[in-house]
Amino acid sequence: MKMKYFLLLIAFIVVGVRPTFAGPLFDKFRETQQQYLTDFGNQYLQEVGEHVFYPFGGPDVTYPLLMFPNFEVLTLMGLEPAKPVETYPVALDNSALSNLSSLYKRSFFITDQMASGLRNVVALILKQLENLDASDITVQAIEGRSNAVEIKFIYKEKPRTIRYYKAGLDNKQIEKNLDLLKTLKPFDVVLFKAASYLPHQRKFSTFRSFMLENAKTFVQDSTGIPYKYLKDHFKLDLHGQYLKPYKFPGGFEQVNFRKYSEELNNKKLNIRFGYGGGFVPTNILIATRKKDVAL
Repeated sequence: MKMKYFLLLIAFIVVGVRPTFAGPLFDKFRETQQQYLTDFGNQYLQEVGEHVFYPFGGPDVTYPLLMFPNFEVLTLMGLEPAKPVETYPVALDNSALSNLSSLYKRSFFITDQMASGLRNVVALILKQLENLDASDITVQAIEGRSNAVEIKFIYKEKPRTIRYYKAGLDNKQIEKNLDLLKTLKPFDVVLFKAASYLPHQRKFSTFRSFMLENAKTFVQDSTGIPYKYLKDHFKLDLHGQYLKPYKFPGGFEQVNFRKYSEELNNKKLNIRFGYGGGFVPTNILIATRKKDVAL
């Protein structure tokens, strides 16, 4: 093979495997998903309160901002480190850009990918805010806790606050974070999306019980609170379809939830929300505490 053809082949291979980072993927997300999410929130989530609690969401602020029109405070909890960022606009390295690409392409961050090289989730949060045209962004550490950051900004002409806490919520770690959770209750709305089916698992039973006792509304895919814990004490409003869990470790099949979904015979959603986009139908369950069930 002549050298020039060999070099062309190498160049083709390099271009072919080059990752597609968040810039063009955000443009596609904006074209194909952003309006659907905004319209869904305006139609179905106008009545939920002003504080959104989003455990297991990592640094995802895009979905809460688009879906909850009345939100003023977003509380995130994840396992990734966080510290203030002082330079704007935010510059992301390839590892962080790859993480952000996953959100725009799949609707969620990949846990293992986040753990492998991400040094600060705040940069990812700020880049999302920039992409959504937020303004007047300020960042500061939250006193009294390590890896805890408060971000204030203006979005759609309204002041908003995001607080991120690095916090484990399994039965072994929740005790040291229980005082923090108690300061947040009652929860106006709890968001679960691509939550690794953690609320299904025994090792998160204390956290699950705390949420069931103190949440007014859940907005979730099937990785959130299992149907069997919600059906008696919450008014359920399912959008989309639940057929089976996407193949994922700990993805428990919910036979009664599938039966409930089949009886509704809902149309499929155009929204990408949670695992299995293109392989299993999207489902968004809005569960609102019944008025006779006390907090």
